[in-house]
Amino acid sequence: MTSDVRRQRRELTLGIAIIVVLALGLAVSATGYLLTRNAGLADPPDAKPAPEHSALALVEPPGAPGPSGPFTLAALRSTVSLPQPMVDVLTTAGMSDGMRKTAVRTGVTIGLYALATGDPRGAVRAYGAGVELQGLAADRDLSLEGVTVYGTPVGAPLARFGAAYVLYDRVVVVETAGQGDAAHDVFRTTLDRQIELAPPSDRS
Repeated sequence: MTSDVRRQRRELTLGIAIIVVLALGLAVSATGYLLTRNAGLADPPDAKPAPEHSALALVEPPGAPGPSGPFTLAALRSTVSLPQPMVDVLTTAGMSDGMRKTAVRTGVTIGLYALATGDPRGAVRAYGAGVELQGLAADRDLSLEGVTVYGTPVGAPLARFGAAYVLYDRVVVVETAGQGDAAHDVFRTTLDRQIELAPPSDRS
């Protein structure tokens, strides 16, 4: 075997080794990303049986009661304020019933919604897309497995927080709006109580 052939084989072997190392590095990085993407999110309580109707799916919000009660898809399009992409999904998939509970506490407006639909996962995704279009961003400090919380940037004149999650054939929405720290604290308290009553049935 000539020296040129040996040199070419060494170079080929070295090249293959480099490619293998790079491929392994990419695989490890991808695996690490998938494992840590949701790392650090708290686990909500175990799922409970599905509520018999939408009113039982929601806690009573703290503070002075506001407009509350059942509503139809027609009302959702006109008088109930939820992100338009979510309204579009509920219109397409159907919404058999809706329940709203609202209140005001220390200048913070609270809204809780339970919406029965044929596509709860799609409605949750559409909620997230809708609030992101409105300038809200995912807040990992407040989020849980299966419950992504969205909020306004720190320092915004009016703070807003919202989350939607799957509860069997329903979507539950929790929202607050008001001055910074107050809106944050009321949202956290309300979401904790809501999750304790009706934990998400889908953690994906």
